[in-house]
Amino acid sequence: MRRPLSWSMRFALALSAVFAIGTLSAGGLSYLFLSREMTARLSADVRSGAESLARIAATGDRTDLREQVLAQVRSSRDSASLYSFFDVGSGQAIGSLHVAEPFEGERRLIVGRDIPETAATGSESADAYLAYGIRTDLGWVITARDEAWVAESGEILIQTTAWSLVLAALLSMGLAVVIARKNERRIDRMDRVLDEVGEGRLDRRISDSGNDDLAALAARVDRMLDRLEAGVASIRQVSTDVAHDLRAPLARLRMRLERQALSSDVPTETRHEIGSALIDIDAISATFDAILRLSRLQSGTVAQRDESIDLASLAVSVHEILQAAAEERGHTLDLDLPTMPIEVQGDEDMLSQALTNLVANAVGHCPPPAHVRIRAGLREARPFLEVSDNGPGIPEADRARVLERFVRLDASRSIPGTGLGLSLVAAIAALHRAELVLEDNGPGLRASLVFQPLTPVATVLTKV
Repeated sequence: MRRPLSWSMRFALALSAVFAIGTLSAGGLSYLFLSREMTARLSADVRSGAESLARIAATGDRTDLREQVLAQVRSSRDSASLYSFFDVGSGQAIGSLHVAEPFEGERRLIVGRDIPETAATGSESADAYLAYGIRTDLGWVITARDEAWVAESGEILIQTTAWSLVLAALLSMGLAVVIARKNERRIDRMDRVLDEVGEGRLDRRISDSGNDDLAALAARVDRMLDRLEAGVASIRQVSTDVAHDLRAPLARLRMRLERQALSSDVPTETRHEIGSALIDIDAISATFDAILRLSRLQSGTVAQRDESIDLASLAVSVHEILQAAAEERGHTLDLDLPTMPIEVQGDEDMLSQALTNLVANAVGHCPPPAHVRIRAGLREARPFLEVSDNGPGIPEADRARVLERFVRLDASRSIPGTGLGLSLVAAIAALHRAELVLEDNGPGLRASLVFQPLTPVATVLTKV
């Protein structure tokens, strides 16, 4: 599917079109004015020639007038200029211009209609002449100039305007497209950064280095993201501090209640209530422990081992630990392992915790009987750990939200939990430069930890 033109590109093309129309209009006006000016000059030229002959005729010297006309004819051999004298006394016409009847004033003569074609043999492009006649005592004197040079000058102007228009349009369009593409890349970067921020990567910034309005807008967005990150970090710190400060009081409270729950002096009904309170305290303590663990992971203060981990062995260990618990819930927990070892670098305890959380999430949120599967393998040179189920799944619109702290969908409100399981998995994935991908399993959910691509040497070793 073709990508629609962006606003910047449409604006650039529209600006180029306006520039081309303006250039074409300017060329048209120039042609109009130049044609008028050249026609006026041609009219003044033929009138001046006729008036010059009329002044000679005014002296009454017919011989001198005849010689002047013949001299003008001899000097204009290309037929660009024509001259004629109609002697009123003899009725004869001398010169290079032959018309049926003499005339006074300005007139346009068409070759082949008003004058014979033989008169323009020396001028290849002469189709018409502009003539001017004056009646004198000796007769009529007429001069004519061909209009070819007016048309040629107009054609030269049209060609020049056309080439200028083409070159200017290409240059303006090229410049406009370059600017539009640059702005598109800047806007695309804004879109990517905002999408990543919406997915929880609050450290992303646009960092536009320009000096225009778009750069100013990007700077304002970056400042807004700084305040947003600081606010979220403050909220996280508050929750971490609260969890840390309440752990010790909760532990002391549990110890006191546990002694009462085990005491024979306390009535049985009361001891049952105390036992329920202890369960609630344990759940609160587990939530606080998860908050503190997630805070340490996200702040990078957790000591992380860097060792080679076989994903198949890791999957087997988690399967052995959780299989009995899954079966108690009425589910089946299967394994799908590669035939070759696939190793990644990282902390085995952290990755085991992440895989355990994914399995526990599937087992806890699927109504029995459900089929849960643990997979390890290689996809496009990228190692992965995957947990899939055939339960209700997670709507695509909510898959980014469930990675945030304490987010629990409406369907999960009745299920025990803290809303921190997938947040912990995402934090562990980030520490290992991996990606937590939530996809539709049709039906159900497929949660994958996808690691960085293996090096070519490592890829060959996994295939041996």
